[in-house]
Amino acid sequence: MSQPVTAIPGAAAKRITCILPDNGSDRRLLQLLREVHGITRADSLHCRRVPALQAAKAERNKVPEASLARVINVVVDEAQADAVFDVICAEAGLNEPGSGMVYMVALSFATPLLMPAGVPDEARVKVAAP
Repeated sequence: MSQPVTAIPGAAAKRITCILPDNGSDRRLLQLLREVHGITRADSLHCRRVPALQAAKAERNKVPEASLARVINVVVDEAQADAVFDVICAEAGLNEPGSGMVYMVALSFATPLLMPAGVPDEARVKVAAP
């Protein structure tokens, strides 16, 4: 006897990717997105970056020095994507030159991440402001 197939919950979504300096701003942004906007589908990765203007200023045949950075990925439902994009731009200070970049791409399907009841939050880590 075959089991009934249950539908996987989910819908069209968007992924917002933001590249920021490695100065703790990623933690503050992720905390704000979780506490204020209820976003649970996000991560932060460590990487190196070479800003375009820095590469243009490098000496000929020299590789410009890379700096530490964080790549933040946030998955949101399609309906709230534009509002969350605006929040990320404002809170991360992306209107300043050299502060980072952000872009958004469409996802055909994403499942929600629902935290089980009673699971405690991770310990708070205080991050100094830059």
